[in-house]
Amino acid sequence: MLNKDLPHVSIARSLYLSLRFGGKIIILRGTRLRFDRGARIQVPRDCRLVIGKHHAGGAPASLDMRQNARLTINGSGRVSMARGTRVLVLSDAQLEIGAETVINFNATITCFEHISIGLNSGIGWNSNVFDGNAHELTVDGVPRPTRKPVSIGDHVWVGAGVTVLGATIGDGAVVGAGSVVVSAVPSRVLVAGNPARIIGKDVSFKWY
Repeated sequence: MLNKDLPHVSIARSLYLSLRFGGKIIILRGTRLRFDRGARIQVPRDCRLVIGKHHAGGAPASLDMRQNARLTINGSGRVSMARGTRVLVLSDAQLEIGAETVINFNATITCFEHISIGLNSGIGWNSNVFDGNAHELTVDGVPRPTRKPVSIGDHVWVGAGVTVLGATIGDGAVVGAGSVVVSAVPSRVLVAGNPARIIGKDVSFKWY
């Protein structure tokens, strides 16, 4: 936790949730929380979850977990959700996030069944990640599935304004800003566009 975040920490809610779920959960002031019956957060002993970081402006973060929903943090380190982040985990669904992953400002994650995000990854500003929708769609007389799991690998960079719907993104991949990802993305490639297509291979990057 950075020193500039300390004045914004909600001590009471952080202590309550850390004791309730048995992990290090740090809630910054203004964050909106909802936990229905049976909802749980699982944080390893050597990791911490920070929700509502204040190092830039924006609306409060929100975490909405419906009945029997699960938010599981994997690995050791920190998972950070910035202000404006909106996370909804619906009934009986599971959201997994790896350590050292950052969910940036105004990103939205909507989990109907199962979404996994790997270690050391970044979800960019105003991005939207979801594994289904609440509407039935039929094309040429064939019903489309309403649910499809999302798997985002380790060390993946999802750029600003990206939409990921029911797709797998391989380790080390980069998704260009504004892209729409609806099919599998191999490891260590650069994709961009709507729908996203491979525009570069053998990609590498470093966080600063």
